[in-house]
Amino acid sequence: MTFGKGSRPVLLCSASADYIIVWDIDLCQKRAMEGKVAAGIVIGTLLGEVIHLSFCFSDERVAACSGATVYILCSKRKEVVSFLTGHLGPLTSAEFCPWNKDILITTSEDRTFKVWDLKTGGVCYHSFVLSASPLLSAFFLEENRHFITGSVDGQVWCFSLHDDHKCHLVTKMDLQKMEKRHQMHQDTVGHQAEDADQSAVDKVETEKPVFKMTFCSSLTDTNNEQIKDNSWLCIGSSDGLYVVDLATSELLTVLYFKDYPNLSITMAGSWSISPRRDNSMVFLVSSLFTPCVVLLELHLRDLGRIWACGESFSVFPSSPLLLESPLNAELKKKEPSHPKKKGGTKEQPLVFHSKVKSSGYTSAPR
Repeated sequence: MTFGKGSRPVLLCSASADYIIVWDIDLCQKRAMEGKVAAGIVIGTLLGEVIHLSFCFSDERVAACSGATVYILCSKRKEVVSFLTGHLGPLTSAEFCPWNKDILITTSEDRTFKVWDLKTGGVCYHSFVLSASPLLSAFFLEENRHFITGSVDGQVWCFSLHDDHKCHLVTKMDLQKMEKRHQMHQDTVGHQAEDADQSAVDKVETEKPVFKMTFCSSLTDTNNEQIKDNSWLCIGSSDGLYVVDLATSELLTVLYFKDYPNLSITMAGSWSISPRRDNSMVFLVSSLFTPCVVLLELHLRDLGRIWACGESFSVFPSSPLLLESPLNAELKKKEPSHPKKKGGTKEQPLVFHSKVKSSGYTSAPR
């Protein structure tokens, strides 16, 4: 399943072995309140096992990945606009470029990605093999003209995509390494006691597949002014939601499923993310082991408070120091000590002679 990019109407596309259907959420809710059965528009039939779905930014087209082929479908009627094939392995994702509607990027289990020209149906760029694990997802950053791809083992690459469709690596991140650095930072802040109580099961390292990524920005009120932070990348993985600061490539916070006992999901199998205009995000998460789907809502201001709780803070003193406080001790300023030169030849002026007396080695023997 995947949400549309627009806010009105809110569209949801779902796929099964027989049908691909686009649902108008508002219309389905209205029909359900009237006691009618919710209905959608069938846009594709018998395309095989569909692994991934994505809308273009105008919600007019849908990309459906089945096997090693990506089908470009019309979102308003049953019509296959085009289909693209060329990967050596099954496809895992396909995303439309936000600043160029005729560009599509696909990732595959062959551990590469391709940049496609939808006008000609040809390949503009074919990457090298990025990892030992298959690539899972891709995401565009329109502001910087970058796109990000992630793999099964938690590796994340950020590439620049120029007008010539040539991709250049900007940065690479590793979720496991970032998580370890984040935990070490939490330990220095003062959570050693909590970490010591963790069970052996919690300490088992697992892979962190990059199922889904999205860009989030939060408006912060400062002196009656709203400041926008545009450097958060939310990564949906199997054990929770990872929030990364793109400016520093560091992990800000992690929302683990295990920390919320009321959730019926402990391990996720897929993510679908829909940003909203009210400074919040909606996540549709499916369980990996059980036939269960949950709908989660995250307010970005709450996310900022969660991140702030893990940071260190400074306290200003309310009174001056006591006289006997060691902080009042005056430390003598050490003068720089120059090492004494040991005995040797003294410095003398250098004199150049116009005539030099021969040592006699070139003269004939007497």
